[in-house]
Amino acid sequence: MVRVTRGRCWFAAAAMLASGAFASATPPATGDACALLTPQQVSAILGIPVGEGEHVVPDSRTSCGWMGPGGASIGSKKVVLSLMTARSFQTGKTPVKGVTESLAPNIGDEAYFVSMPPFGTALSVRKGATYFQLRIAGFPSGQVRNLERELALQLLDRV
Repeated sequence: MVRVTRGRCWFAAAAMLASGAFASATPPATGDACALLTPQQVSAILGIPVGEGEHVVPDSRTSCGWMGPGGASIGSKKVVLSLMTARSFQTGKTPVKGVTESLAPNIGDEAYFVSMPPFGTALSVRKGATYFQLRIAGFPSGQVRNLERELALQLLDRV
């Protein structure tokens, strides 16, 4: 019998939303999402200690998750960075029932937030031909967008 925790489902949902499931081209950047941020960078922005980044899907380097104390559990503090393709970035802007999109000015060349209850909010960013998405969970909803923005601005220096 396979047992899946809701925390792992959250990571899987985040990976599906921004992964190659929407496009077949390899995302730009280093190709390894875990190489783009250190635990120290993530901890400094979130204000909590996080472990080493781990690939969300073991055989795919396009998504990486950092978890705070307690690991993957319901309500735990976590970040998922997913490298995107141009196609998946554009697809994320397609209107879908139950999903709210809003522009995120002054982040990269183009950025937008998507809110998907019950999965929370994600920030998708384009800088030149590089695309990525950040999803932060476990923090008060009013704080998530600011944390995603801060982390994205830090990440833009590395892509």
